[in-house]
Amino acid sequence: MRLLITLIVSALAVQATAQDEFKHEQKIVALVEPYLTHQKVNAISVGVIANGKTWTKNFGTLDADGTRSPNEKTLYEIGSISKVFTSLLLAEAIESGRLKLDDPISAVMQELADKNPTVGNTITLKHLSHHVSGLPVMPDNIAPADSTNPFDGYDSAMLTEYMLSARPERKPSEGYEYSNLGVGLLGDLLSRQAEVSYESLLKEKLTGPLKMSDTTIKLNPEQLSRFAPPHNAALLPDKSWDFDALAGCGAIRSNIDDMLLFAEASLNPPERPLGKAIELAWKQHKAANKGNHAMGLGWMIALDGSTRWHNGQTGGYQSMILVSRQSKCAVVLLCNTAGSGTDALTEQIIQTVMGLDVQPKTFDKEFKVDPKVTKRLEGEYELAPGIVITVQVKGGRMVAQLTGQQFLALIPKSETEWKYQLVDATLKFELPESGSSPKVTLLQAGREMPSPRLPD
Repeated sequence: MRLLITLIVSALAVQATAQDEFKHEQKIVALVEPYLTHQKVNAISVGVIANGKTWTKNFGTLDADGTRSPNEKTLYEIGSISKVFTSLLLAEAIESGRLKLDDPISAVMQELADKNPTVGNTITLKHLSHHVSGLPVMPDNIAPADSTNPFDGYDSAMLTEYMLSARPERKPSEGYEYSNLGVGLLGDLLSRQAEVSYESLLKEKLTGPLKMSDTTIKLNPEQLSRFAPPHNAALLPDKSWDFDALAGCGAIRSNIDDMLLFAEASLNPPERPLGKAIELAWKQHKAANKGNHAMGLGWMIALDGSTRWHNGQTGGYQSMILVSRQSKCAVVLLCNTAGSGTDALTEQIIQTVMGLDVQPKTFDKEFKVDPKVTKRLEGEYELAPGIVITVQVKGGRMVAQLTGQQFLALIPKSETEWKYQLVDATLKFELPESGSSPKVTLLQAGREMPSPRLPD
């Protein structure tokens, strides 16, 4: 997760809503354009609230073939923005009197009080929301059958088994470690306490009252027809993610129309009881410390001390929401390309709405390599016994895959030197006068790792 928020106060623009003229439209379009022309994204949907009005625009195409375009009803995975909803469910439980912010987790998972009291009686619900519980990013007993769907099949029994034997390396509040496990556990505890599924709790307490009818986890057939297909950073088809016990950390799907309803409620909480929960979640509960952000409940607080934000990324999607009560504006961006770098774009958009002079991002001009040369680089290279670097051309782009991982895009610096788009690593190929490359060297973290070509 990026922690760079520093707020101070062709297939372009295929569809826009019929609204009053939005004075920032041309500037926002100019900010999005480089991401499209440099093939960093497939589709982007943007929503803005400013001066009491909403504006949306959709960019790109949902698939590489360009036959479908996104709109305001297109559904995306919002990833870790789900953590804001989970912490808002916590705030609702507190306002309703069912739980207290400083309740230990053993108050809900009662078996911990006897079988692992050091964990159960010292970690609180607040610790989970703030990523200071001492729990790691992921539980060590998670072993998905498909590494590209990492949360699939991890159920409450497995989560309970882990917690009964958990031995965190740090005591609660001794340090910050962003934890999918921690907030996923929080969602599971809230659903256990309410004796309903996480998705049912979400609909009953939040999305139902806010009329967010397309914000859900399991999609019905009609919603599936509007679900943006996932893509990785190489713009290649990827997989959507499935969740069970850890749904609270990243399982939610939504669209721009619904996320703008949520942003509006965050800007101007309704007077009904849910409004009190929104205010409790918005309130700062954790101060900034050692480079870590101040936090509400779930919300990160930007360095301006006012703007609340969270981002999200799954295997095929990237998203971000920023809400500023001080400037009376909000921005939501949803994208069906993981690793697209669109967090920076979302920041630029809200800065533009705030009146700052923001210039479009510039990307390095890509070195052009003859397709006949890239064909000679394709193949499998042995990094170590049982570990292979597979190099292929897919959709006109060079990509590489390490055994057990997804394909990542490669950017050419020359015919023989290719830099990973998302990882600080480079592949350097040997290229004889004719024939296939006999060897590639992986350069990463100061190491040079020669990898001979395996026989075809």
